[in-house]
Amino acid sequence: MKVTNISKALQGVNGKSGRVFIRPGDTKEVEFDDVGLNQAKRLTKLLSIEKGDAGAAPEGGGVKTAAEVLAMADNSDIPFMSFKSAASKLLGERTPAKKDEIVTALMELATNP
Repeated sequence: MKVTNISKALQGVNGKSGRVFIRPGDTKEVEFDDVGLNQAKRLTKLLSIEKGDAGAAPEGGGVKTAAEVLAMADNSDIPFMSFKSAASKLLGERTPAKKDEIVTALMELATNP
């Protein structure tokens, strides 16, 4: 799974091969067992966890278009923090806190590039 540290401090998760440390803003591919994944999922304010492998990320650091991020909003399989993390890559510091406000900002960005 792709794990992104969305906090301002170094974070560690327990992968199958041991503890994995992730610097702020960095993303690492981590293979979890059930216990490690459950522990990592409790850190939703600090980490963004997405299914997939590192090779599946688009070029350019994994930044998606506004339309792609808007599609994430409708997908119930994608955690909110993953959606918010992707949106913040487009919106920067002006990323709202609430999902509906993020969607509105992304729609505005998509129509007024």
